[in-house]
Amino acid sequence: MDTITALKEKEYLRNNSIVTEEINNIQFSNSKIIFKGENNYVFLDKDAQLKNTTVTFHGDNSVLYIGKTKNDKIEMKVTLYNNSLIFLNEGCSFNKPLTAIASEAKDIIVGKDVMFSSGCWIRNSDVHMMYDENQRRINESKNVIIGDHVWIGKDSSILKGSYIGSGSIIGLGSIVAKKIKTNSTNAGNPVKKIKDNIFWDRQSSHFFTEEDTQKNKFYTKDSSFYVFNNPENLTKWQDTIQQRPTFTNHFEIESFLKKVMNLEPLVVLV
Repeated sequence: MDTITALKEKEYLRNNSIVTEEINNIQFSNSKIIFKGENNYVFLDKDAQLKNTTVTFHGDNSVLYIGKTKNDKIEMKVTLYNNSLIFLNEGCSFNKPLTAIASEAKDIIVGKDVMFSSGCWIRNSDVHMMYDENQRRINESKNVIIGDHVWIGKDSSILKGSYIGSGSIIGLGSIVAKKIKTNSTNAGNPVKKIKDNIFWDRQSSHFFTEEDTQKNKFYTKDSSFYVFNNPENLTKWQDTIQQRPTFTNHFEIESFLKKVMNLEPLVVLV
């Protein structure tokens, strides 16, 4: 087992790898990466920032990618088992630690500019087996895909088979295990759609005065950045992930990560 508590220690790794650009602004504060298996990879963007973060690789051939961090906010407890990918694109933010668990060779993909409130969980497996009356398994693990500019509310859980369209909102305490329509607001256990054709902005109203509230009754900026009205492309996302290689070498992994980065924002029309 290898435990990394400072980036400079990555040079001592033999059977696992942490990949960074030679010149970078990576922050690695009160964080650690634990390797219990072999041939695992961590890819860090040159502007990624890890604070109060623990990453544990329990198995082999898994990959964690962390893109450029927004607002100096990245706190996570990440666990990967065998042949899984956890991918966080650029601009994600975390109010308090996000817990993400990837297992059974399935993946967790998070798009750009996703905002996680405190107490959020993502997991793509039920862990324990469930069978029907014919002794057939009925709870195989599934991938999780979260699109761009999604707001995940406090204490929400994103479970296997969740496909959350770009521009959507998941309300406080929600349990998600299905497709979520792009630019919609959703809440509940189980989650239900509340309203279509919405968009949201990161601006906080905490310090608003009554005057500020009045000024913001209508959105006067360009909303096109937050409205995702392209044709549905969930199948293309699913096919790309389904066709990914077994993670065995650096160059093969980098090629696949670039393919994911170049996909158009996830649009789900359910």
